[in-house]
Amino acid sequence: MEQEHVKQVIQAARDLIKKRYQKDGHHFVVAAALLTQNGHLYTGLNLGTTQPSVAMCAETSAIAHAVMAEEDMKIKLIAVARDKEAYLVSPCGRCREFIADYGDENTLVVVPADNAQGYDVRKIGDLLPVKYEKKCQ
Repeated sequence: MEQEHVKQVIQAARDLIKKRYQKDGHHFVVAAALLTQNGHLYTGLNLGTTQPSVAMCAETSAIAHAVMAEEDMKIKLIAVARDKEAYLVSPCGRCREFIADYGDENTLVVVPADNAQGYDVRKIGDLLPVKYEKKCQ
């Protein structure tokens, strides 16, 4: 993966946070940015509600934008940032399933580095080693 693509996706997520962050808001803000296999960039925000079980994660929002815009869309790379500082966070388990469903095992995910300095880029297959599949016997 070209480093310029990684930086582009991280910056898009951080720019969206800075644009949408509300200092006195009662919900935290999460933004996601993804790059498709076709080279298009899409962003999304979390949508909080008074009923947390129906809230939408930023990754889901970004994926929905991409799916609406591109036929046969596949995620190549995704990054997620949170709060005023726009620090990078890892996708939750539910979002990892979404990313795997709309990408493949080689889709890249930007995650915080183990030492909390900078970031790493990992394959979704490594972050979600046993993906949910309908294969009961």
